[in-house]
Amino acid sequence: MHIHGERRFDAAPEEVYRALTDPEEISAAFAAIELVEAASSEWTVLVKPPLPGGFRLKFSVRLDDLREPEHARLRAWGKSLGGRVSVDSSFDLDPDGAGTQMRWQAEVDAAGLFAGLGSQALGQVATHHAERALGRLAARMEQPAPR
Repeated sequence: MHIHGERRFDAAPEEVYRALTDPEEISAAFAAIELVEAASSEWTVLVKPPLPGGFRLKFSVRLDDLREPEHARLRAWGKSLGGRVSVDSSFDLDPDGAGTQMRWQAEVDAAGLFAGLGSQALGQVATHHAERALGRLAARMEQPAPR
């Protein structure tokens, strides 16, 4: 299933790029992420999906095609007793006045319990969570720096 979107940030492309490729920033932005262990461009992420059952997914994440401050690709794959999910996502950043315009896209492949949700429902849930996380990142970047 293919999902995509756009978002404007009131921050420079370098700052947006840093936030989108920083495991701590990503962890803070996605409410479902419980733990991130990072070693350079490879991360292990523990996620509790917003689904009934209380199970967790352990994802392996790799950052690829890094072209700071304009583009990056993030590939994630994970599984649990409930099924498996893989995500191949990327973003492109363009300066927009004093801010940044971001275009993002992702291919999501699911099997097991996740596939049972149906691609339309899963696509809506995935897009909703991506937009909420990007909103949290934007809010964090727009807060005044502590003095």
